[in-house]
Formats: sequence, structure tokens, C-alpha cells
Amino acid sequence: MKSSVAIFLGVWAVASFGATQSQDARGPANPSVGESIRPTGSPGPYGPYPDWAGIWTLDFPGPGQPPGEAPSLTPPAAAELKAVEEAEARNEEPPTDAANCLPPGMPTIMFMPYDVEFLFTPGRVTIIQEAYMQVRRVFMDGRGHPVKLDPTFNGHSIGHWEGDTLVIDTVGLGHKTPLGYNHLNHGPNLHVVERIRLTSPDQMEDRMTLTDPDMLAKPWHTVHTFTRHREWDQIEYICEENNRNQIDSSGKVSPGLRK
Repeated sequence: MKSSVAIFLGVWAVASFGATQSQDARGPANPSVGESIRPTGSPGPYGPYPDWAGIWTLDFPGPGQPPGEAPSLTPPAAAELKAVEEAEARNEEPPTDAANCLPPGMPTIMFMPYDVEFLFTPGRVTIIQEAYMQVRRVFMDGRGHPVKLDPTFNGHSIGHWEGDTLVIDTVGLGHKTPLGYNHLNHGPNLHVVERIRLTSPDQMEDRMTLTDPDMLAKPWHTVHTFTRHREWDQIEYICEENNRNQIDSSGKVSPGLRK
């Protein structure tokens, strides 16, 4: 399922914006100690955990699908976007860390054209992305976010169940990675709240609320949907094998792949 970075960036731009749908404002959740850490209902074939087994792939928008909610950008972010669009109009590919195999981080890692898998263990949900072989650890034991956090690509996540919906609260996203809109990067205080649930036995949705005082004038709501493939398994993804772009003498990333 691997592809070149140049192809990925084009697909990612479609997935990150076109696959979103507007929703009613839900506001960031604040998981608290004492919330239920398991879904309601009787235990099923997977014990006290829901049946989310299998591999989940992103649903790309179909023809004629209405566009999702566009983010309201702060003036500096709008100016940055304008500069990026002007560069693209000149056929200049903006340099990205992903072009040299650094992972894109949250929230982009959740809606790339690569699959995800959910693992349930006591006190934790582990989300494995095939892309870059990334792992997200969602702590479900009632803890809060640490007062001091080292910035990481995927941040620090805590979660709880609201009925059949897994609510994940993520902070600590200090790296400059994509916001999930065009080539804009998020700021150091990005806060992401996800509400993930099954909409049918083999369909899932991830409703995100993104709050970023540096880039967003108001919270941005997106919805991404996924389809389950029970018979699939993930494959190894090693970006350095064939996805690294060339770099010229000035350090600028070129469109061509390294030979």
C-alpha cells in the first residue's frame, strides 16, 4: 500500500478536506476521573470490549459529495495559506518533513490513505496506523494529561466511553505537523477531541473537533468515515526504503524521489 510522497500529498489533500462533513458543534470533551472506561451493554465475543476487530480504511469522498466544513483561519494562518497557494500556482512544491519520512502526526495520521487497527486491553486503547508504523496510546484508566508534556507527533491521549462512543482527548502536539488542511501546520497548542463510533457493523466514523488558537479563529469540526475489512491484515511500512525525496544543495526538497 506504499506510494511516493508526491502522490501521497495529493491524495492526502483530498482526504483531509473533501472527506470531511459538517456537523453540529459539540465542543471539546473533558474526560474526568470516574467516567466509565468501557462501553455500555453486555459483554460480547471480545469480552467487555466492542467488536472493532479488523482493518479500517478511510472512505474517500464520492462524486457530488458536498464539501465539508472549511476551517476559519486566523489572519496569520490565512496569510500563510495564501503564500502556499501562490507557490503551488508557480508549480513549486512546498517542502515538507513528510517528504523525508518524518510522520505527519495528529490529526493527519487518522485520515491518510492507509489503514488503522484498534486494540483493546485493560485501561488502554491502542491505535496502530499502517502509515509510518505509528502507534497511538489512549489511556482509559481515568488519568488526566500531565502538567508538563514533551511534544510528540501523536500527542498524549486520554479517553472514556460515552455509551458506544469512544471519546479521545489529545494534547501535547508540539511538533510542526499538518493541521489537516492543505499544507498548513498546526500551532503548539492544538487540542483534538475525537468521538469514534460504529454507525453500522462494518462502518465507523471519527468526528473531530480541533481547537488551535494560533491557526484557527474558532473550533473546526470534521467527520471522517471508515470501512472495515475483517479478512485483511496490516503490512510493514518503511518509508526510507522508497519514499524519500531528493534534497538539493540548499536543503530544499525536490519533487523527484531519491534514486
